Amino acid sequence: MAENSIKSPKVVIVGAGFVGSTFAYSLLIHGTVSQIAIIDINRDRAEGEAMDLNYGLPFAYPVKIWAGDYSDCKDADIVVIAVDKG
Repeated sequence: MAENSIKSPKVVIVGAGFVGSTFAYSLLIHGTVSQIAIIDINRDRAEGEAMDLNYGLPFAYPVKIWAGDYSDCKDADIVVIAVDKG
């Protein structure tokens, strides 16, 4: 018997600024991913963004969201680079 299920992707977002956090929010409300890791040079900012998004989980699709590190890219299906060249 063949299984016809589609795996929900794991997405890693590098950059927790306006673009990265808005992208993470969009993924959350659309319910198309199962995991979102947020990486930023400022770890506190990444943790804050992940915490804010987790507060919205009761009103969205179930997804695991956390402040990650570059090792999370290893098994990611999609890696989004949302950093400023600053």
